[in-house]
Amino acid sequence: MTQPATSMVAVDGTDALAFVIIRPGSTEGGVSIEAAAKGMGKAAAAYVLRHVADCFEKEAAAEDAIRSTQPNGNNR
Repeated sequence: MTQPATSMVAVDGTDALAFVIIRPGSTEGGVSIEAAAKGMGKAAAAYVLRHVADCFEKEAAAEDAIRSTQPNGNNR
């Protein structure tokens, strides 16, 4: 798997209730995850993360459906 081009990113998290940072891991295909919830309960943060994951999955499914109907050789 090729790593995407990366650049320096600065995030002002002073008003963040929670955060998740996902970085490439030290093993092939692995990831490193840093997460914290301050200002909101961990259960509430988990609920929000599940909602975001559901949205990502729906978007990915829609993109796959579009890609599978394109006549330019991207059909599966």
